[in-house]
Amino acid sequence: MSTTPTSSPISAYSRQWVRNRATAVMEYTCRIERSGVPEGYDEDTLIYTAEGVATVIYEGTCRIWEVANASSVVVGDTDVYQMTTNLSIPWDTPEEIKRYDVVTILTSHTDDQMVGKRYEIQTVAKAGELRATRRFEVTGLM
Repeated sequence: MSTTPTSSPISAYSRQWVRNRATAVMEYTCRIERSGVPEGYDEDTLIYTAEGVATVIYEGTCRIWEVANASSVVVGDTDVYQMTTNLSIPWDTPEEIKRYDVVTILTSHTDDQMVGKRYEIQTVAKAGELRATRRFEVTGLM
């Protein structure tokens, strides 16, 4: 089996240009933390909880954005609407972000109501040849 990397039709210049443009529109500063173990669920609220000291994995520029198509899920007799929310951080960030890491918005240049909001990482997006940012699907925390 050959270990020679396959060539890409996308130039290094193009990749860097797209990544610079994507990073330029990141209007928030956020902190991503990972809590220590053990972890589990709060039996009273049925919400995932992590115990222990949190370690800062990343702190820097980011972007929170929603996909405009909410989906409806029936829970009992109630329709619950769920919207996909995504987090992007610069592509060249070396830290490994994992599911259940917690994101806190520290600053916002455009929306003061976002400061202090917390999200939990649900999925880590992987794939694609021209990735402009590192992208994660997140869920809001109370």
